[in-house]
Amino acid sequence: MTDAEAAAAAFMTASRALLGMSLRSVAAAPVPLTVPQHRLLVLVSADGPRRIGTLADDLGVNQSNASRLVARLVDQGLVRRTTDPADGRASVVEATAAGRRVLDAVSEHRLRELRAVVAAMPPTSWRPAVQVLHAFNAAAHETETVASSISDEAER
Repeated sequence: MTDAEAAAAAFMTASRALLGMSLRSVAAAPVPLTVPQHRLLVLVSADGPRRIGTLADDLGVNQSNASRLVARLVDQGLVRRTTDPADGRASVVEATAAGRRVLDAVSEHRLRELRAVVAAMPPTSWRPAVQVLHAFNAAAHETETVASSISDEAER
């Protein structure tokens, strides 16, 4: 096995652990929420109002599936669907304050798990990992939002 293959295998193992944390955090949401609904809520919360067609593309589903996801979130009061001011035939979806609170609860659950894992590691292990994760996130075109808070928490 090459060094690159060993690195990919290590990232694969870590991704399984992270996926488990993500799934548990969504399952612990204060309202019933599926993973696709969570993803849609993340998209409209992070990027602002979006058309259903754009959401469908971003989620990798057809427009009718995206519409059903939106309808369920509207019923829970987590998103709002309004007419697109630029095109009265289209609708846009945006997160409500309740939707953002649900996302905050899911994120906090995930952060608690991550902090526990980091706290169980010696700083000599996680400090270099932070730099590797910054490089990984950049290569994967992911934006960093909470890594520094986890690092700060582990140092305390």
